[in-house]
Amino acid sequence: MRYVLLIFIVGFMSVEIQAQNAKSTPFTITESWVVDPANFKEDFDAQIRHVAAPFPSGASEKSFLEEQKRKSAELYPRRSAQGATRSTRGVEDTVTVLDSFAVRFFINDNIMVGGTPNDNTLAISNDGMLLASYNSQVWGYDINADTFLFRPTNPHPSFVAFTNNYGEPNLSAGSNPFDPKLYYDPGRDRFVFLFLSDGRDTTNSGTVIGFSSTNYPSDPWYLYRLSGNPFGDGTWTDYPQIALNDHSLYLTLNQLNGPDWVTNFDYTLVWQLDLEDAFAGEENLESVIHTGFEYEGKSLKYMRPVKTAFGAQGDDMYFVTNRPRAIANDSIWLHRITGAVGETNDISTELIISDVDYGIPPYAQQANGNTFWTNDARPLGAIRVQDEIQFVGNSINHETGLAAVFHGVIEDVNNPTLKGHIISDPEMEFGFCNIEFMGVSDHHRDMLINFNHTSPNHPAGNASVVYTNDREYGPVQLLVEGETYVDMIPNSFDENERWGDYIGLQRKYNEPLIAWTAGYVSHGNQRAGTWISKVRMPIDIDTIINQGVENYVVNGDTFSDLNGTLVPLAIESDKIDKKPIVFPNPARDMVNVEFDVSNMAEVRAEVYSINGQLVEQLINQRVRAGKNVFSFNLAPFPPGVYIIKLTSGSELIHSEKLIRN
Repeated sequence: MRYVLLIFIVGFMSVEIQAQNAKSTPFTITESWVVDPANFKEDFDAQIRHVAAPFPSGASEKSFLEEQKRKSAELYPRRSAQGATRSTRGVEDTVTVLDSFAVRFFINDNIMVGGTPNDNTLAISNDGMLLASYNSQVWGYDINADTFLFRPTNPHPSFVAFTNNYGEPNLSAGSNPFDPKLYYDPGRDRFVFLFLSDGRDTTNSGTVIGFSSTNYPSDPWYLYRLSGNPFGDGTWTDYPQIALNDHSLYLTLNQLNGPDWVTNFDYTLVWQLDLEDAFAGEENLESVIHTGFEYEGKSLKYMRPVKTAFGAQGDDMYFVTNRPRAIANDSIWLHRITGAVGETNDISTELIISDVDYGIPPYAQQANGNTFWTNDARPLGAIRVQDEIQFVGNSINHETGLAAVFHGVIEDVNNPTLKGHIISDPEMEFGFCNIEFMGVSDHHRDMLINFNHTSPNHPAGNASVVYTNDREYGPVQLLVEGETYVDMIPNSFDENERWGDYIGLQRKYNEPLIAWTAGYVSHGNQRAGTWISKVRMPIDIDTIINQGVENYVVNGDTFSDLNGTLVPLAIESDKIDKKPIVFPNPARDMVNVEFDVSNMAEVRAEVYSINGQLVEQLINQRVRAGKNVFSFNLAPFPPGVYIIKLTSGSELIHSEKLIRN
């Protein structure tokens, strides 16, 4: 049995810092276009790539980190973990794996080999539309229909195919765009997808960001290009991270004025984009660029935006950052930006001292003397529930000298204190982690922490740890174990394999206790790829009832929240009991939409074009509680693809693609 190794020492401190150099600059994004996956051409994705992607921070930064790892190994050598404190929780506190599979080619079912590193990201909609991305490709699947998304001839297009024919000048055949990010907004029922252009200099660096026009990823997307040098100051962009709140998308980026991260890192900037305009596909998108995130006159880097537990919520956005290259440190900075685009923005920064040190991780060991590169100790995932923030990042276990995960809990953002924990194992090493909230109400604090694992006796795969509402850790659970060690990079180039800079993790918002994850796994040919798992949290239904929760849909049973705040994104709509049934679809004349409502409600039905323009308002009528059937005739509409929307007041009840043939 595997266990979680915990280090826990009480003591904390926070210091408020005036953000004197913080600045918010209005900016209009003018480079925009629309892509339609239905028009994707068959993509051979012909490329000549170097065996490893460029080191993200340049050769000098790599040399600096190597020296830091060497010093750390001298101070904290690998040693036995005998006698270390272990989790007392048992296997009942592990997730149940409901589905698990490797990402494969649709043509021949062969496993898709990832890149070096294999950057994993994932998003899944309430309707079961699953998007995964790694390196320079996006992969789509309808888990309910068991079919690939996008055009049948090209269901996993490259970023070049996704954008090049439609307006991105810096992507062409042979380009290697990188650092993908996927995000699903359950309130708007839409996707966000972004990546960095191939350029790594001031002339062609940039970020391509797309917003889905509907909840179906194969429908058109609105794309924008954000300049990597927005102020014309000779800098270029790297390391994108995103999170959403009620009104804005926040994108953090590091700006460099040359190729070297040690000498050329300049500053961190935060793009803030208006979500309503972005999802509407406005040609000129208003935004704000925030800068001046400093401590003692030095710019802070690797700012991690903090997701909210139940989707894009709240007015403020929080960020966490640390000293990522430190051998041992206890400093964490908490940043806050308030106000929407077009409003007055306030920026604050607070220094928080952890009760447990984090530190730069060592190389992680594989079999046959091979090792993985582990980057630094930057925060890699963060989540907020009410006034509490939890985050995770790579670290070292200073007691054993092994690569581990640092888990931090900031209990009150208004009066912050920080409790740190090291998640480790006596043998296996961990890295590239993420965290997701898995409670069923905002008075719960259940979390799922996922990460990659490796050791000489356990080929590379990914694993999870449950952090319970009782503030205890379950044992380490392997979601998948690889087949052999990874050897994709010749030792003449680098003796350390690239382990993957990210792991994808998202809860299924309308199925409490369910999450999907995309992580790293080794294959039998000494190559690596992406492994996707669907898991269920170990929370008992009777326990939920005892905590005062009902009217949550869990495995077909219904519960609701009696004591905590009711969170509508984690339950079925309070106006609609079951997903509407639209039939027939496609159709050429009469269409029926069958739905149930629990209370009397005013329901409006409208038809929109695929570009989001209102075509016809069909009805606005009060309906009785119970089952209802809305019918209308499609015959007057020209053949094509439309969107049928049911709304009640300002609430979107349902939106679905409808084909008139």
